Amino acid sequence: MKNKGRKYFSAFDVIIIFIVILASTFSLVSQFNINENDLLCVIRVEGEVYKTVPLSEVNEVEIIEVSGNVPLSVIVSEKEVYVESSCPDKLCEHSGKISKAHQSIVCLPAKVSVTLESDKDSDIDVVVG
Repeated sequence: MKNKGRKYFSAFDVIIIFIVILASTFSLVSQFNINENDLLCVIRVEGEVYKTVPLSEVNEVEIIEVSGNVPLSVIVSEKEVYVESSCPDKLCEHSGKISKAHQSIVCLPAKVSVTLESDKDSDIDVVVG
């Protein structure tokens, strides 16, 4: 038997598909629509916040010394952040410079993490995409 005149999508189906595509597009655009001037450099030592530096307030290069088992320097400029460490493997230095939200540098021997966060999403626990 042939299904003559059968429609695969109704008008309601097309509307639902359009709404889902529109919502997912809006979600993606809003996730990446972060003004780089709204970035915060958050330095954590052993999981606790050590210092927070808004990149928009940095006029000159700022060097933040983190002492501990392994001394570490966090170099913050208005556009990027990187670290210099005396740890033996230097993996944190090889991470390079970070300049976008949600990027991070971790030094396991020093138990230090440096993350760029947006002050707009500081209340967000999880991002599902």
